[in-house]
Amino acid sequence: MKQVVISSLALALLSACASTPPQPAAPQPFELTIAHINDHHSHLAPSELSFDWAGQAWQVEAGGFPRMTAMIDQIRVNNDNVLTLHAGDAMTGSVFFKRLGSAADARFMNDTCFDAFTIGNHEFDTGDAGLDTFLDQLGTASCDTAKLSANIAPEVGVSPLTPQTQTDSFQPYTVVQRGGEQLGIVGLTIAKRTMQTSNPDKTTRLTDELEAAKQAVAELQTQGIEKIILLTHVQYQNDIDFAAKLPGVDVIIGGDSHTLLGDFSEFGLDAAGAYPTQVTNAEGDPVCIAHAYKYSQVVGELQVTFDGDRIADCGGRPHYLIGSDVQPKAGAVTTVQPVLDALDQSGVFTRIAPDTQQQAWLDIYQQQIDAFANEVLAKVPQRICTQPIGTPRRAECGQQQSSSLQRLIAESFLAAVPEADFAIQNGDGSRGDIEPGAFTVGDAYKLLPYGNTLMSIEISGSELKQVLEEALNFAVADAGSMGAYPYGAHIQYSINLQQGFGDRISDIKVWDDEQQTWKAVRPRDTYRVVTNSYIAGGQSGYKTFLTLSDRGRAHNTGIDYAQAFADYVRQFNQLKRPTQFATQEFVPAKE
Repeated sequence: MKQVVISSLALALLSACASTPPQPAAPQPFELTIAHINDHHSHLAPSELSFDWAGQAWQVEAGGFPRMTAMIDQIRVNNDNVLTLHAGDAMTGSVFFKRLGSAADARFMNDTCFDAFTIGNHEFDTGDAGLDTFLDQLGTASCDTAKLSANIAPEVGVSPLTPQTQTDSFQPYTVVQRGGEQLGIVGLTIAKRTMQTSNPDKTTRLTDELEAAKQAVAELQTQGIEKIILLTHVQYQNDIDFAAKLPGVDVIIGGDSHTLLGDFSEFGLDAAGAYPTQVTNAEGDPVCIAHAYKYSQVVGELQVTFDGDRIADCGGRPHYLIGSDVQPKAGAVTTVQPVLDALDQSGVFTRIAPDTQQQAWLDIYQQQIDAFANEVLAKVPQRICTQPIGTPRRAECGQQQSSSLQRLIAESFLAAVPEADFAIQNGDGSRGDIEPGAFTVGDAYKLLPYGNTLMSIEISGSELKQVLEEALNFAVADAGSMGAYPYGAHIQYSINLQQGFGDRISDIKVWDDEQQTWKAVRPRDTYRVVTNSYIAGGQSGYKTFLTLSDRGRAHNTGIDYAQAFADYVRQFNQLKRPTQFATQEFVPAKE
């Protein structure tokens, strides 16, 4: 009897257990590391970084692609579940691209091995065919880099990018797996900037970035993929704005605006925000945004923790890559160890040696580049300066009211595009001065490093007045930059900053080559201006230039502005300071 009771009890217990469904295991946190770069612009070699620390100016070698690769390899070794991403503008912007084309960039990128690359605006600088060549070069049997953009639409059957289908050369998104998790990566390319300042084929369209992102995210979600990364080339502020309008997005890795993130204040460097920048998406969930500056200087290391399909936490740091040979820019110090310690403890700088294999390649390429870059174009008897108007004159720059260098650059634009009536160049469209001595091809590319091309724009006299007023207004506005100030060749005007917007610029004249005289600009007459593609795209306050481009009245010549300047200087035995300037009179604002 006792045995039966026990058996009945056991059966009851078994029955109770059988009727209770098993509880699903709680999702485990998923940790992802993203190593990312953007806008390296064919800057394969390192450059010099100047910074301030403890009241002293310092300099050190920084960046370079071999150093970036060494950093990415270190991140891979130190972390599980690593994604390696490039947010666009791999090409153009240095003498390496001018001499070697895209092959050198692709070789370095393939060796580093990026999981995904989004197409930037400057990838179109040599047209659809040039981009198609680069995308063919990118990726190998052992490194299958996904090439992405959800909003580039070449005409199928016409563009070399899309001979048969829309995805012949690139895709809107890709799906990768890490740690058993599926991750969707969507590419975006800045639309208007690409159409107006680069050189896509006439039949190639770029659609609205936000709408393209919404569609791609929705497609991923229908496939059950909820961990979504945008790999964008649309600028930092647009990333912030888009995040708030998009559902489902967890991470944005961006580029185009050359944005430095992180706390560099101890070293006198300005950053645009925190690394990472945290906002919320359209569903109120966290979004982590990260950029990695420019020119092979910084590798971002973003650490993300998912709780299910939502971001639980994100952190990480930028790695501003430097060597160990830190030196004072002037004077002497007894030891550099304190500054090295400060750099090491900063959480934003990383001292690291270049990857040896890539450094060997770079050394060979550098020999080829040096032979090209060392060609002497002209002798320079006196320094030719970038001298902002309205500022105290530097004695070694002469006593001209205007900027000598910007005048020469504008003259070179006219020499390259002789059908133009006049040229406009903004003040910060170049870097540095021309020093006395031999001026070389390499100097020209250092002086004009930004990868701009020359744009020819049809403009009326009244529209020209508006452009100049806009540029000047941006130059003197609190939130603007004096670098927007318009300089020119074959054009004259007077400026009075004591007047209001619309009345500050007067007496606009354009040189008439046929009659060899200055003629007043008439509001309804039509002229042709040549300028750089940066301000032609509406940057630095030149909004009307962009409006004219949108109306089909601009033409991208495809002429690199640094090459135009080199060709112009080559005709002189001696390159001298100019004696004529666009600004005839300058009345500063009242104190």
